[in-house]
Amino acid sequence: MLWISLPSDGSGFSAGGVGFDFDTGGPLWRRWVVAAIKFAFLALVLAFVAQTFRDGLRDLSQQKLTFSWSHLVAACVAYALAQLTMGVFWRRVLAAIGRPTKLTEALSTYYISQPGKYVPGKASVILIRATRLHSAAMRSGEHADYKTSLVAAGASSFYETLCFMSVGAILAAGLIPLVDGTDELRWLTPASLALALVCLAPAAPPAFRWLLGRFTASSGRAELRDRLRQSLGYDLAACGVLSALGAWCLLSVFLWLTAEAIGMAGGRGVADLPFWTLAATLPTAAGFVSLLPAGIGVREAVSLAVLAPVIGDGGAVAVTAASRLLGVATE
Repeated sequence: MLWISLPSDGSGFSAGGVGFDFDTGGPLWRRWVVAAIKFAFLALVLAFVAQTFRDGLRDLSQQKLTFSWSHLVAACVAYALAQLTMGVFWRRVLAAIGRPTKLTEALSTYYISQPGKYVPGKASVILIRATRLHSAAMRSGEHADYKTSLVAAGASSFYETLCFMSVGAILAAGLIPLVDGTDELRWLTPASLALALVCLAPAAPPAFRWLLGRFTASSGRAELRDRLRQSLGYDLAACGVLSALGAWCLLSVFLWLTAEAIGMAGGRGVADLPFWTLAATLPTAAGFVSLLPAGIGVREAVSLAVLAPVIGDGGAVAVTAASRLLGVATE
């Protein structure tokens, strides 16, 4: 249910569980305009999520399926746990760059920001996180301005995404030659390795510290540079790799459970986790490179190419649509 709250003094705005606090200075009409813009942004997020949901339902309706509700619930739990794993790591990155955040606040922000990836432009997730971080800082009595929250949200999200995608790309490149039925995909091995290199290079502590130093200086936050250079080390990078490995394992289990839930696993069980891992990592990596909202279109095409030789064309379509639908529903 969508709910909206705008105090009469114009001090804040909340909609659908996403809170927006902004400066109470300035004329009242300006505060109402800001509130209207933020409401329009939230409506845009919900519209794209709804469209993705409808597309998934349409594709599923064209398949003859048998449902297992126990597998369905378990799949949603696995997906939520994968998000939890990266959410905890994102909180650690926030602490490393000088923005320690309560666990509940960090996780709620991480989860609430996920639907933003369905909006074109790739910036919606960062804007949602920045707004919630700023709101949390204001509630705790801190006097951080919005630009500081935006820098923190952008830098931490950038690092978390690089760790997640680089590990996924490496897993995909390593599994393509090992999984049966993927001979036609071997040409993607160099592409996966190239993506891993592109993600790993800036995520390496020296490179990331340099990038953040340049970014903070250009953003008027040069005072953060020394703190960043001291806090972003190889221990954080190792934590990111381990977190990403855990998240990808859970997403692989999610994909398998989704296939079992609709009776389209094709005899491939949890013992075939390498196959399900490839089916989870390669489409996501390809979608990330496409720069489309949540990789829509590209991700599905690669998913069909991986799944179809093993579980058939109908099963591939059903599992691809169901996994997208369950992911959106869980988020």
